[in-house]
Amino acid sequence: MGKRYLVLPVDDNKEKKHYRLTREGRLLYDFTAALEPDAPAMRTYIDVTRFGGGALTLTDNEGNPVPFEETSRIPPRGERENGMLFRPRVHFTTEIGWTNDPNGLLYAGGVYHLFYQHNPHGTDWGNMTWGHAVSSDLVTWEEWGDALFPDGMGTMYSGSAILDTENRAGFGKDAMLLFYTAAGGASELSAGQPFTQCLAFSTDGGRTFEKYAGNPILPQIVPENRDTKVEWSPELGRYLMALFLEGHTYAVFVSDDLRHWEKFAELPLPEDDECPDLYPLPAEGTVRWVFSGAHDTYLVGRIDAAGFHPSQEPLRCGFGDCTAYAAQTFSGCAGRRIRMSWVKSVPSGAVFRSQMGIPCEMTLRRTGGLLRLGAYPVRETEALIRRRFGVREVTQAGETVLADADALSGCAADVTLEIGEGCAPFVLSCFGIEIGVFPEEGRVVCPNGAAPLSYTGEKRLRVLFDTLGAEIFADGGLICMAAAQNADFGQGAVLRAQEGVRVRASACALG
Repeated sequence: MGKRYLVLPVDDNKEKKHYRLTREGRLLYDFTAALEPDAPAMRTYIDVTRFGGGALTLTDNEGNPVPFEETSRIPPRGERENGMLFRPRVHFTTEIGWTNDPNGLLYAGGVYHLFYQHNPHGTDWGNMTWGHAVSSDLVTWEEWGDALFPDGMGTMYSGSAILDTENRAGFGKDAMLLFYTAAGGASELSAGQPFTQCLAFSTDGGRTFEKYAGNPILPQIVPENRDTKVEWSPELGRYLMALFLEGHTYAVFVSDDLRHWEKFAELPLPEDDECPDLYPLPAEGTVRWVFSGAHDTYLVGRIDAAGFHPSQEPLRCGFGDCTAYAAQTFSGCAGRRIRMSWVKSVPSGAVFRSQMGIPCEMTLRRTGGLLRLGAYPVRETEALIRRRFGVREVTQAGETVLADADALSGCAADVTLEIGEGCAPFVLSCFGIEIGVFPEEGRVVCPNGAAPLSYTGEKRLRVLFDTLGAEIFADGGLICMAAAQNADFGQGAVLRAQEGVRVRASACALG
């Protein structure tokens, strides 16, 4: 090959097949895709520079040669057919393909690094690779291309990142370290291999990564153990690694050098599994530790030489079936703890699928005798505001237009509601999404579920509407929920009220 990229014509409505990329009979890479050379819905790409020089052969699962195109450049989304179709205005989406769990969230050298689960060859789950995007403000993101690719140990499942400021791992001071699960057996290249935990490093600020020659750094404990989250513990003077084992059980390991790990603790997290997060947060003049799972169940406790000690029952932060999945917090944000989550969405006909949630700042607040975890949009989101529409007092039945469709054309919307005492139920609608608020019952309802309105008595609701859905924040972020989009972009922000409604509403355009 003389050019950097192999071009794959894809239509995910067609049958998926298994393909093999070889050089002189040696398997370099295998993947599944729905190739459609005659009438592709989109084109995906393989960067072949990672395979070195020499002629490559692409064959299907019957061994038949498959012709392919080459290119030196991937066209940006604005030049690609359907590249902007359903593209959100203020939520991160990958250029091409499927996205799920956020991985390797790291702030280093003034740059926020977002890695994520990525299928570069289609809009369905598969071919797990780590995508990579960066931002200086948590608002605008630039993709740096895929960072970790499937290999003979497995496909690239979820993990985390740190900056090795003390050179404990030996790859250099301030090396960027990625910890990931190699999902053995998920590809032909890794047939017969177990699920193990591995390490990759970068010494050029995350532009390129090299996998550690001594991988795995943690062998399989139980089948399909996965999703490493690494965090520094001042209490122990060591690094911690949280890992999902099986069922509702997780384990924590400790290390001095980030390459050798020993088991430290095991703990259950009822009604949750996968994608642990483990991090400290200030609360009531001290530091507490938060341990959470993929479904946003969390424990609050402390850490000492004897293990992790929960101080209260497990609680939930996110509600509904379309919210805050696999949320992970950034490492390296001194004085702040910021997280992003995967918000599921299915934009039919688009060249991408799913998005990341709005970055949120995490807090712990005591209410009702419990420390509750809060997630609220970071202050950087204020930079997104394009136009404010003022404040409306709604005190009677009927329909109040907070921002019409023309004003929100090409934008997202940010709506804040302050709910008065004795307020009757009402509906907030924007871009075809309807959110029902029942103040006396203390409930918020959207197409993807229901959530409490308040734990503290504060009745203030913030809703961020975008192309693929809405994110709902109540009680200062102690309650979070997301709703999927109904794809009716002609509607502006409207409040439909019954008699007895007392709401103070403000709206602005984002974009």
